[in-house]
Amino acid sequence: MRTFAALALLAQVCQLALAIESAPYDLVNSAETYEERVYPAQKWVTTSHLSISHHEATSDVMFRKLFNYIDGQNDAAMKIDMTAPVTTLVIPGEGPNCENNFTMSFYVPAAHQDNPPTPTNPDVYIEERPELHVFSRRFHGFANDEDWIVNAAQLHDDLVAAGEEGVDFQTYYTVGYDSPFVIIGRNNEVWFMKNDMN
Repeated sequence: MRTFAALALLAQVCQLALAIESAPYDLVNSAETYEERVYPAQKWVTTSHLSISHHEATSDVMFRKLFNYIDGQNDAAMKIDMTAPVTTLVIPGEGPNCENNFTMSFYVPAAHQDNPPTPTNPDVYIEERPELHVFSRRFHGFANDEDWIVNAAQLHDDLVAAGEEGVDFQTYYTVGYDSPFVIIGRNNEVWFMKNDMN
């Protein structure tokens, strides 16, 4: 028991030591089971993939392409710091065989926002993401397909019950904050976007 507690503490210390830059946002409202946030317009490095499910292989393919970009596969041969979160926009049934369209992105660090290096992989591009207004639900642990779906469904029900209006329930984001090496205290979120009528 003491060994497990020591390992847990060590993991938390390592996590703090390896703290990474996160995408900025403004907290609009905090409810019991979800938050409402506004992310300002920012640049993200992005790639997409069609697949039947959000299985590990799909995520691995996209993650590797994006990781290669920050590891130097760009026109400046520059290594770029990892950031959080890793977001994946899920558009259900968009492909010709009803595949889902998955679009994964890394936030471009503030130091490179004005002029990020251009990816050398044609499957990777710099996305000028406009302001994003989201409702977010957090959950913990290693997430699989069922976890994403269950938490998205719960967020949907909570938003409907709260009378939130203008929510796009046709697409959603899966959001991860931790590297695969983090075992304890993993943080995940699902996001629904709010269609602002301004």
